[in-house]
Amino acid sequence: MKLQKKSTSIQSTLFFTYFYILFVVLITFMSISIISESKKIKNNAFLLMKQNVNTISSYIDEEANTLNTVALNIAYSNLIKERFTNYINADENVSSTNQDVAYDNIQNTKELIDMLTTILGPNQPVVQIYLYSLDKGVFGVGLDTTTSKLSAKDFSWYKPFISSSHYRLLSCDQDKRLEDFYSYKNGATFISLYEMYYNSYNIPQGIIEVKNPISYLTQKIKNIVKSYGEEIYIYDQNGNSIYPDFLNSDHSAYFSSITSNEKPINSDEVITDRYDKNTYMFYKTSEDTGFTVTIAVKNNNLFKPIYEYIKANVIILLIIALAMLLLSFIAAHIITTPITKIYRQVQSFKLDMTNSNKNIFPDIDTHIIEFNTLYSALVTMQQKAQRSMEREITLQNQEMQSRMLALQSQMNPHFLYNSLATIQCMADEHMDDEIQLMCQNISSILRYIASDKELLVPLKLEVEHTLEYLSCMKTRYDDDIIYEIAIPNEMQNIKIPKLCLQLIVENSIKFATKSVKPPWKININGTITNSYWELSISDNGTGFADSEIEILNEKINEINKTGLLPNLEISGMGLMNIYIRFKLLYKGSHIFRISNLAHGGALLTIGGKINE
Repeated sequence: MKLQKKSTSIQSTLFFTYFYILFVVLITFMSISIISESKKIKNNAFLLMKQNVNTISSYIDEEANTLNTVALNIAYSNLIKERFTNYINADENVSSTNQDVAYDNIQNTKELIDMLTTILGPNQPVVQIYLYSLDKGVFGVGLDTTTSKLSAKDFSWYKPFISSSHYRLLSCDQDKRLEDFYSYKNGATFISLYEMYYNSYNIPQGIIEVKNPISYLTQKIKNIVKSYGEEIYIYDQNGNSIYPDFLNSDHSAYFSSITSNEKPINSDEVITDRYDKNTYMFYKTSEDTGFTVTIAVKNNNLFKPIYEYIKANVIILLIIALAMLLLSFIAAHIITTPITKIYRQVQSFKLDMTNSNKNIFPDIDTHIIEFNTLYSALVTMQQKAQRSMEREITLQNQEMQSRMLALQSQMNPHFLYNSLATIQCMADEHMDDEIQLMCQNISSILRYIASDKELLVPLKLEVEHTLEYLSCMKTRYDDDIIYEIAIPNEMQNIKIPKLCLQLIVENSIKFATKSVKPPWKININGTITNSYWELSISDNGTGFADSEIEILNEKINEINKTGLLPNLEISGMGLMNIYIRFKLLYKGSHIFRISNLAHGGALLTIGGKINE
């Protein structure tokens, strides 16, 4: 044992020492790199995210300022307010037949359109302007240059607008009126600014709505480079999603997290929080618009550059480690060569039944006294183990032969016991001639049983023996017993355990005669395939009880599980005896099924692999 420990310690000392040194160097270097690089990359990433949030928020503020500028130009234009007032008042006199009045109304409308179109200008800072009277009437210029008698109160934005501070509202919504005029893939979704305008006495006179498609804003956002796979979300004052998908409730989780935060939501400062353990969240809510910009980035994406950096360094370190291992192998080769020779001898030694005589024990000189002593002891041990295996194989074969003969010998008294019982019944009925014929058949059967000690016999002989037994039963019961045998010629020379077929037939007759009225039918059918053969023996009795099948299957499962064979009694050994002999002789490649026929009667199927 000490020599083995010394041999093992040489290898472990050579290889594990180098591995330990490399491992410590690797971990130290990687730890320093990870700490320094992760801080640098994290700071750079956070800075970039904050810049992006500020940039997007400024885009929204710019868009709101553009809308506000147009709205103020209209609100401060007395001519536009005067023309719109005339237009609203003229609308009440539509039925007038005065041509001068109708002409003035038309001119007023044209001038109002020209004024609003002038404000839009050639660059079109907004795409749509709507003027609403407080009572009734809508006038549109831009994509939709139409008029309507609808009231501002009929629109969904009216209530939030009235309740807003200073009668000013910025929102993002879909306008079905512009669907026919606006065909972008995002639909008719617009950022709208609603502004109250007043007359010279500072009395509310109407509402101005200016609109721009949200695509103006989204196009700018898409131009932002996403270096870390970040996700951008924009919410209005009520937490409704307006980017990337309009009114998508799936995107409301981040806003809910923001509103539940103790930090103030209305802030010009970009705030960084952990949405969960895997996600960082950067957000900012504009004080001018009330819109919230949120950027969410996964940890894996955020630290992907450092992962790649670590990966590159690990590859370099692995190359260095392989070079050092190669040098250590060359240095240790002289010591490990004798160990390798001994190892190959151990590896080539096979201790089994098929290879017991094929082991070779060559002489090896390792030029090292300790290794020579170890090898000599190893060869001596292998030789002793081989001789022990050969003795064990001989004992196992003898034990198997003895066990099978014992099982077969149990059949002799079993058959004799049943035959004498049958003769006794015939004697009680004074069937002298039948008893004489019965004795002749029994004598022939006993000669078959005691003829030799073969464990397997051709199926042809077993069928002949079974026919003699059936002849005895015919003598006893005359025409009350009917039997049919249908076995292909290809099965005649198949080897089966001796006395198994007769015992199954005997068992069928025994239970059939006790359970049903004659005639009693016995059917023996054989089938054969390329790999398996089967024999099915059935009767017309009441069949096996469920409890009997359950008990037999439990015994079979116990044998398969433990490998232990039960002690069998003559009065109860029949079917189990047959199963055990099939299991031993066919080495598990057997068929043994117990069941009942659908129309009544027991069915027992036996079989096995061909040429087993």
